[in-house]
Amino acid sequence: MDALENGAVDGSDGATSWLYALFAANLYRFRPEIDARDYPQIYQRLISSKYRAADDQMATVLPVQEDVLAELQTYVRQIKDAPGIVATFHTGSYRLLSRVMYTQGLNVAVLMSREILAEQGEYLFAQHQQMNDVGRLQLIDADAGNSLLKILAAIRDGYHIVVYMDGNHGAGTAKDGSDMEEVPFFQSDLRVRKGLAVLSYKRQIPIYPILSGLNEADEICYQGYPAILPTSGEFLEDYSARVFRGLYTHLQEVIRHQVAMWEGWLYVHTMPVDQSKRRTQTYWPCRVGTRYYVMISPQYTCQEIGKWSFWCLYKWKRFTGQLKN
Repeated sequence: MDALENGAVDGSDGATSWLYALFAANLYRFRPEIDARDYPQIYQRLISSKYRAADDQMATVLPVQEDVLAELQTYVRQIKDAPGIVATFHTGSYRLLSRVMYTQGLNVAVLMSREILAEQGEYLFAQHQQMNDVGRLQLIDADAGNSLLKILAAIRDGYHIVVYMDGNHGAGTAKDGSDMEEVPFFQSDLRVRKGLAVLSYKRQIPIYPILSGLNEADEICYQGYPAILPTSGEFLEDYSARVFRGLYTHLQEVIRHQVAMWEGWLYVHTMPVDQSKRRTQTYWPCRVGTRYYVMISPQYTCQEIGKWSFWCLYKWKRFTGQLKN
């Protein structure tokens, strides 16, 4: 499946690409109430949003309205003297958050996967070095075996740790699943790594939720939420559940009516799920170059088919969608 996902896709019809099939299967798993006829339009907006986030990151002047930026800067300054974990998601212009933080004088360490670190690390450091009177920047490999130790060292040195909670990366997993937390998400469940909640609990490290979004005018906005800390006498299991249920509730609030704003629809299939909660089987035709497949949702399996079968299935899905009118 990974080989197919990374393969060359005929860009002339996004609604039959392999990535689109994954997106459709993911969206159907969590949001079955959304009409499948709207999927192509949602997918196109999602890809546009993904490129917009990358463009915003490279902008010389922050593409954020002054009042929105001022509100975010006020939140950032309030947490400046209490280093902690800044929990965010891949929504809106999420890439600007760490930049706003270090321009306000905070020392920032961004936790990211090894793949993204190799892809973006050099540019992020170059961009940071071009700025004057800013806090320090550090990038931490989430897939390294010593990532938790590096997080602790960074917090000790006065850094805030920016974590993309939906990245769900980490070095190894426990075979018994004891390092995972099950979280309700729309009409299904996710299993997420709970290492950061454990770290917060044992070291009394505050968690600061900040999410990026878009308002009705399609302008960038940010929402900062109250800090999360364990209460007196609270058990670790209760705290971990409270942390992740709260964070993913915030994510649902942000993307409930702006579905295309979350990049996670492209990769949420890589996160573990309770297999007993599979939905009714649905088929999505897709092609990779000159090869044709059918994605079987929600098992995320695929089978290669002939070109004629592919086009019959594709036209049938369009026809049945039109019948619903």
